[in-house]
Amino acid sequence: MPSFSTTCPLLNGRGKKAPSQHLLSFLPRRARWPAASEGRRRPAILIGDGGNGWVTAAVQMIKTPTTAALAAGPPPASLPDDEDILRGILLRLPPLPSSLPRASLVSKLWRRAVSDPDFRRRFRAHHKTPPLLGFFLENFDGDLQRQSRHVFTPTLGAPDRIPPARFSCPSRGSFLGCRHGLALLKAGSKAVVWDPVTGRRSSVDFPPEFSVNRNLTIYHGAVLRDDPAGCSGAFRFKLVMLSYGVFERTLRASVYDSASEKWGEVISTVAFSDCFKPGVLVGNTLYWLIRHRGGGGFLRFDVDRRSLAVIRVSEDIPVPDGAHVQALRAQDDGGLGLAVVSKLRIQLWGRTAVSGDVVGGVLQKTVELDQLLSLRPSTNVHEASVVGYDEDTNTIFLWTSTGVFMIQLELMEFSKVSEDTCIRGYFPFASFYTAVATGKLHLLYIDVFTFARSLDMQVLDRGVLGNAMAGKLRKMEAIRLACHTLEATLTPNFR
Repeated sequence: MPSFSTTCPLLNGRGKKAPSQHLLSFLPRRARWPAASEGRRRPAILIGDGGNGWVTAAVQMIKTPTTAALAAGPPPASLPDDEDILRGILLRLPPLPSSLPRASLVSKLWRRAVSDPDFRRRFRAHHKTPPLLGFFLENFDGDLQRQSRHVFTPTLGAPDRIPPARFSCPSRGSFLGCRHGLALLKAGSKAVVWDPVTGRRSSVDFPPEFSVNRNLTIYHGAVLRDDPAGCSGAFRFKLVMLSYGVFERTLRASVYDSASEKWGEVISTVAFSDCFKPGVLVGNTLYWLIRHRGGGGFLRFDVDRRSLAVIRVSEDIPVPDGAHVQALRAQDDGGLGLAVVSKLRIQLWGRTAVSGDVVGGVLQKTVELDQLLSLRPSTNVHEASVVGYDEDTNTIFLWTSTGVFMIQLELMEFSKVSEDTCIRGYFPFASFYTAVATGKLHLLYIDVFTFARSLDMQVLDRGVLGNAMAGKLRKMEAIRLACHTLEATLTPNFR
């Protein structure tokens, strides 16, 4: 039964607290209690405004069944024990990196609940869609002759911000994409599948058919976890690799299964490609943009049927010269969608259908980027390009001459994630970060480090503070330095 305090401080119409009055003064003077045969009901508690603009509320109590009604009905179901109830509540925490570590600080019971591997599997299965933690970016260190280094950049704010060093890329080479919490890289004639959260990785040699004219071959691929949500905790995956012979104009594809540790049959088709963007998974079909010119073209690979085909965009979908086309996963029906970016305009197409080798669709939304991003008229921005896409959250990364923006296509929410003026690949990484730290020092991981970073953001004028604040400032700086030292020590333990 709900309980009420004996005083009721409410807000008046001017947003100020009204004088406290005893709650019983609002009850009716003559309240008739129903007979037992009628089923007892508490009287309504009315909180009037008294002419001062107070909030009016009515609290209706649940009808209390009579003893005869309880005897006639079925016996009440037994409640689960406290720990089962607690797990059911904790499952509904938001799937953010700080949720479970914070819950583990409440008590030993809570920490035992969130540390249970079975609970973490249920947590992932309950939420299904993982949060977008950040993106990987190719960094050439100013030397184009060296292989690129991939740096992680977090997009969440404190306390959910993952330190970049936590997801340090294990090898150099070409970054091919991320999916289902896994990253795919090409290192020489090997494909490297890496789980940034757990640190596990696996290297797979390319099929022999892919090694022909290696210096004149373009490679791409996609990784799919057997359990997309990662509920099982096993490191099992399927790897789809593509090779394109530049002079042969031949596309080859094959699927590697980590369970059997074998490549499937190599299939091929003749096609021309002038670009390669990371693939988009729609159902059990992967789509790669392989051609910009001539209206755009996609390579379609059915993972289940092992079929390979090239489709082109219908003439009903206008693709102006210089425009960029991006495959999407439509959120309304889960089918293939298209985004056509021309100068400072995005057209979103959905309800697509493939007829023969042509894909058509229906225009659903047109977005003027200069208005959405609130670009000033004086800003010298003439065009935009899609440099990254996360299919789970339906978020695109859009390059402009003023920087790179992250845009969620349903809500049209955006944020600027980089001042980068160079067009390069952005590889979004979404995953459940459900690890719970071990040891007593885990208490400091979220809250103290967040406090330390907040100190970094403060710009304090020592001259204005005066001598009275100088001592406190020195203590704050000492705490900040100590916290950063702890972070460097503890970060490797959070796996």
